[in-house]
Amino acid sequence: MRSFRALLKTNIKLLLRNKAFIFFLLIAPVISVFVLGLKTGATSYKEDDIRKNIQELDSINQKAVYKANSPATEFIVKVYDASRSGISEYVLKELASTGMFCICRLDATEMPKKEIEGHIENDTFNDRAGVVLYLKKDFFRGIAEGHIEKAAVTYKVSDDERLDIFNNALSGYLGKVYSLLKAGNGEKETLKILETVQNGLPAKETKVINAGEKNILDARQTAAKSKIGYAFSIITLGFLFCGVCVAFIVIEEQDNKVYTRIMLSGTGRLNYLAAKTAMAVVISLLQTGVLGICLFVTGNSDFGIDRLPFLLIIFMLGLVFCVISLCTGILAGDVMSANYVVFTIWSCSALLAGLYFPLDNASGVLKAVSFLMPQKWFMEAAEMLLLGDKGAYTVLLCVTAAYLIIILSFGGAGLKIKQQDN
Repeated sequence: MRSFRALLKTNIKLLLRNKAFIFFLLIAPVISVFVLGLKTGATSYKEDDIRKNIQELDSINQKAVYKANSPATEFIVKVYDASRSGISEYVLKELASTGMFCICRLDATEMPKKEIEGHIENDTFNDRAGVVLYLKKDFFRGIAEGHIEKAAVTYKVSDDERLDIFNNALSGYLGKVYSLLKAGNGEKETLKILETVQNGLPAKETKVINAGEKNILDARQTAAKSKIGYAFSIITLGFLFCGVCVAFIVIEEQDNKVYTRIMLSGTGRLNYLAAKTAMAVVISLLQTGVLGICLFVTGNSDFGIDRLPFLLIIFMLGLVFCVISLCTGILAGDVMSANYVVFTIWSCSALLAGLYFPLDNASGVLKAVSFLMPQKWFMEAAEMLLLGDKGAYTVLLCVTAAYLIIILSFGGAGLKIKQQDN
């Protein structure tokens, strides 16, 4: 234990004298906070602006295509709303808020079912909607009983591939309503809880079900996820090169036979590796602390996740990448090679993890490779937190532990090989 403390103390002193370490320790968090504070896309508008309005059709003969802002590109959803309840209003507003659908609604409360079906058949040939949605008079009761077919019917009137996205989004929002009603909440209580969730406030009564598919992020959450991805990319680079500074100490100790003398002093290889891993923890704490201070000073919190959970993600992400760069230095054997390898790891892993652009439409092989990248899992945890899923903490702990075990195993094997060579 005494040797562990001596090694840790010496390494901290050496790091604080390293100008490159101080540079990456300060610059990476500052740039990350700057990226998180950017007003891009959906986050550059107020909530009322981001949530697109439902386009109301004035008469049965008015075509939905004339209500679309960009009829050539927007996926138009023509809605015959025979319910006009608070729940149907919520579902349609949520669909509109995603920014992917143009919701055009016709008040069908006074129209008989056969007349509605006749007009839907006519829309197939005379309107350019991507899908027609019929919300029945018993919309609320149908959802409460779990019989979606009694609540709503979708009519495929085009071959647009975005229909699957629409169906998934609709199922997700209907699933949220059903879960609340099943829990014993009435219509008013359900709407109140849903409104609370929309405003980003905690609602312990809310139980989100995904209706067999992944939940859909709204426009604000999607923009926040993009900013978090860019911030992860920048802060990861800082963690990697700070870790290289620890690797530089290991390389110098090997070249100057310091490592051999440490082993001869009775300090075991595991104790030595534990001291270096503790340095990774120290670096992660320092860089996360700098990031936290920057967030506090700037007052930046508009990225969809509370500050403390976000800092926890950053700390665990940093721990993984500091250990990666440390073990890379051990295996590489010289600083220049370690720098090359670390930069390659950073650029390739960030790209394959989908930090710059989503990989939803990528091939199956590329998606499988993506899940080997640590950032992918941390982005998944961030998305879960954006959706209010507390299971993200379990994912973070399991992923961090798994990567540390694998990486440290390679590092220990590398130290053993180096010791045999010496």
